[in-house]
Amino acid sequence: MSASKQTEDGEGTGPKVLRIGIVQKGKIVDERELKKRETVSLGTHEKAMFSVASDALPKSFDLFDYDGKDYFLRFSSGMEGRIQLDGTSAADFNQLKQQNKIIKRGDSDAVKLTDASRGKVVIGDITVLFQFKALQSSPAIPVLPAEIKGSLLQNIDGQFTAIFVLVAIFEISLVAYARNQPYIEPTSIEQIDQSFQRLIMPDRAPEPPKEELAEAGAEKGKDENKEKPKDENKDTGKKAKAKDTGPVDAEAAARARKEAISKAVAGKGLLKVLGSNGKSDGALNDVFAEGGGAVGSLGDAFSGIQGVDIASSGGQTGTRGGGSGTGVGIGDLSTEGGGSVNSGTKTETAVRGDARAEAPEVDGELSQAEISGVMKRNLKALRDCYESALKRDRTLSGKVVIRFEILEDGRTANIEFEDSSLKSADVVSCIKGRAKYWRFPKPEGGSVFVAYPIVFTPAG
Repeated sequence: MSASKQTEDGEGTGPKVLRIGIVQKGKIVDERELKKRETVSLGTHEKAMFSVASDALPKSFDLFDYDGKDYFLRFSSGMEGRIQLDGTSAADFNQLKQQNKIIKRGDSDAVKLTDASRGKVVIGDITVLFQFKALQSSPAIPVLPAEIKGSLLQNIDGQFTAIFVLVAIFEISLVAYARNQPYIEPTSIEQIDQSFQRLIMPDRAPEPPKEELAEAGAEKGKDENKEKPKDENKDTGKKAKAKDTGPVDAEAAARARKEAISKAVAGKGLLKVLGSNGKSDGALNDVFAEGGGAVGSLGDAFSGIQGVDIASSGGQTGTRGGGSGTGVGIGDLSTEGGGSVNSGTKTETAVRGDARAEAPEVDGELSQAEISGVMKRNLKALRDCYESALKRDRTLSGKVVIRFEILEDGRTANIEFEDSSLKSADVVSCIKGRAKYWRFPKPEGGSVFVAYPIVFTPAG
């Protein structure tokens, strides 16, 4: 009977595969039926077929070893288990040794399994249950007979096809006719249709007559003049004069309105502070002008201090309160005495350090040469981190071991430091910040774990 045939319970009669369940602390954490006969590994490493977090497990251990023909259950000291071979009663590892069924396979003891074997293996808090099960064959895909399936022409809808062909012929004829029509470029706006002229040049809003603008400007000027408190006799005289002059010219009304706005703005905000009090050109001139009142107040304030005086525009010199002094201009300022004052020249002693990489430890598909090639390009940046701290401590030196993980996309993760004799948190923090941006070749077999030692020493 071939392997593709099935028994009454739906299972094939070909070579059986392993069905494995992992139980941890009374809970099933993984259960899997293999698709083919192959070696099964168990451990904490993510590359193991069954990856389980447990202190009792190594990184990876081939629990079920397949040599292409038979399965062998491998076990080491500290493991316990009970196995039933060939339908016999179950026996533990010690009983199997007494029955001379234990052999050496690699560096571990092993027992040969058959397709009828089943049992369990206990490793600390992990229990591995296993048995062999016939691989289920794939069900056959049903195929319709040709007389039911029909041909391509029989499956075409005649009515839909006819409508589609007629519409396609009409559209193609319309496009061909439009492309064969001559196009005449218009040379003036009059040759364009009136509806398109409105799109190109929309109608402008009509401007009001100039007389209305002049009247509006005059009314605004009158309203602003009414807001300011003025003598009633003056207002009466202006009104009479306005009646005599007749209508106000538009330009004159605009100038009057502009002057009124300038006066209103000048009395507000910062312009009011800088404005004049009417006696001089501005507030600054009012404060510092001779006889303006402010200078006298400043002089009175400094009258009790010796050697201080307020100069006037007439060139007055002297001091108040006694002592002696002279007026000094900007050009008269200089240094006196036995020496001279210079800014000097500031120099900085160059501080250099040396960063030497040692052979890295690599656990993964990438080689040491590939990793060292990337690290050599980034070694200068790490030396800069060391030299920055070396400026503060000229005796700083030591060794740092950088441990990191290279993900499947080539990026770095889980950056840590160990066995560091370089006592500088600044250097470690700087290196960690740079290491986030390292990019390595993408590993094909999953993540790669690297331990990269670097020795920092002062140079000269």
